[in-house]
Amino acid sequence: MKTPWKLFAFIAAAYSFALHTANAAELSQLNLLYVGDASSQRAREFKGFLKMNVGKIEVANRIGFDPKQAEGSDVVLLEWAQGGADREFPPKTSPLGERDAWTKPTVLIGSAGLHMAILWKGKGGAG
Repeated sequence: MKTPWKLFAFIAAAYSFALHTANAAELSQLNLLYVGDASSQRAREFKGFLKMNVGKIEVANRIGFDPKQAEGSDVVLLEWAQGGADREFPPKTSPLGERDAWTKPTVLIGSAGLHMAILWKGKGGAG
């Protein structure tokens, strides 16, 4: 007797998910923000590569970054080397602010995943 209800619940959930999925934006319409060492060769290369494919790419310094700078961006790319210019490990503050306040889709590059997991107390491991 329980099987029909489980099947019905599964179908209803799948239908609901299908109705609420969003279409992906065209790359040529995306506004990206690269946050890292803005004066580095690597930042210039990221910008040069991405500007050929996206609507807009901006570059900002990770050190001193204000999360409000990301308001006009669709996606944020955060690059953070483990042995960066500030050489602080483990890091003390997040450039993106508090976890609960950060809502932008974000791509973590380099050791940004490790640093943000420490700062935002993410669960997981390395190995």
